Amino acid sequence: MSQEPNTSQPIITDIKRIAVCGGSLGRERRSYVRGQVVDVGITDLMKADGLWDLMTGLFKGDETKITPFLDFSLAPVRKPVLKLEVFDSSGKLIYTSGKIKADEDGFFSCEIRDKLPVGFHDFQVVLEGLDSFRQYSKDLAHLNATEDSILGKTTIVGKGKLRILPEDYQGIVVTSDIDQTYLATDIHSGKGKFSALFETPNQKQALPGMPELYRELRIATNNSPLAFISASPHFFRRTMLATIAKDNIQIESLHLKYLEGTIKGVFDKVIDTIFNPLEFLQNGFKPAWSRTKKFLGASYQSLFDQMSYKLSILLYDRIYLPTQSKEILLGDNTESDFMIFTLYQLICMGKITGDELEEYLYKLNFLGRDAITRDAAKKIRLYAEEIQRIHGPKNPVALTMINRTSHGPSEADMIQKVKEALPDGMYESEFGKKQAFYGTEGAMGMALILEQYNFLDTNQILSVIAGMIGKVWEGKLVDESFLLGKIDELTLPKEVETTRQKIKESLASAFTS
Repeated sequence: MSQEPNTSQPIITDIKRIAVCGGSLGRERRSYVRGQVVDVGITDLMKADGLWDLMTGLFKGDETKITPFLDFSLAPVRKPVLKLEVFDSSGKLIYTSGKIKADEDGFFSCEIRDKLPVGFHDFQVVLEGLDSFRQYSKDLAHLNATEDSILGKTTIVGKGKLRILPEDYQGIVVTSDIDQTYLATDIHSGKGKFSALFETPNQKQALPGMPELYRELRIATNNSPLAFISASPHFFRRTMLATIAKDNIQIESLHLKYLEGTIKGVFDKVIDTIFNPLEFLQNGFKPAWSRTKKFLGASYQSLFDQMSYKLSILLYDRIYLPTQSKEILLGDNTESDFMIFTLYQLICMGKITGDELEEYLYKLNFLGRDAITRDAAKKIRLYAEEIQRIHGPKNPVALTMINRTSHGPSEADMIQKVKEALPDGMYESEFGKKQAFYGTEGAMGMALILEQYNFLDTNQILSVIAGMIGKVWEGKLVDESFLLGKIDELTLPKEVETTRQKIKESLASAFTS
């Protein structure tokens, strides 16, 4: 006997083509936009354009339902041909790009060299065609099989925000890690990493006080830009954008890791070796085998490590920032953030350059990992040289703070690990009078250090701490007694002791009144 089909779940009846971008930050004479074009299965209800938020690439109402796992299987569009249009706050068209050809996985980028007005702009990504016969054939087969499909009718496939800073901007740009810096993601177990794939934005919990810290910092620094960098895979993007919006955090850009790029790089290397064996063996089998092991080992580690990826993103973003802008960097001690942020400062200062930089990165083993391939080292070197050409040798970082979780080293141990990994004496000579970073515990510790650097005031510190009450911090409920005990345990520089006592007295007074 035949069974009636289950109609309780909406039936996918068509495909919608979208560009997922996530925003960008640049300066008057140089900026860029990038994203990915993918196909999303939709129901009849979802065919109406007015029900789509093209800024996030989400159907309205799905902001609380989206998970990374749902996006893992999104079909990338092969070699779409695109055009970028930028509009100012009044809706006036201020820039139109030439043709943009995306790659086989739908990833595209557009560098803007035209001078754009300072301010907050919107951009839209227009689909003009395809440069792939395989994709065209796939589309044609779908159109022939589906009546009244919207696939061939949509031209604007995505939108985003583009903020342009003045060339003489001397303010702050904040760059923050996500997991264990902003979000309380369990990245220490296989179960935790697996569970993260199925978490909706409502299930993703911020570390106590961090949303408030980002908001207060933006207010205190005259609407300074905020960029997030995460080593999470790129298919987390729509979920992350919805999570950030849920926490009422305004950002300029979100960088996520393109894992398929690493896998494709390994595949291309193997193919190149097969078809060019003489070049592979030109210095003998043993050196060739050694290089291959190094490449495969570093490529495997880079799937999980952050060193090469985050350092590249920081340097690449610096190219597009004004020379006099200052940066605040936020990370955590569960991976390599403290080493990455230190290297970034040294490279910007021009303390390691050229062949020396490339060889150092290629041979760098940090926390028992070889995570930088020769190709990645070359790319980082190119970014470093471009930064020196544009900005000259200078340290753009005003302050670096590392969230000291129970899963990583203490501040002293972090500093020691960095010293051992850098060339002999470099840390002492360049950071003898000022630490490269401060390790402290959570939003409370960061807020106190920010006050010492005149970025926050006492009332803003108290606002951050108030936002922590009722949340869970490393398995413990944050209440009044927890906060009064925690403030005494914070790892802080000696010069922050006066502020610590002042805030403790304010909390005690508030809790007893």
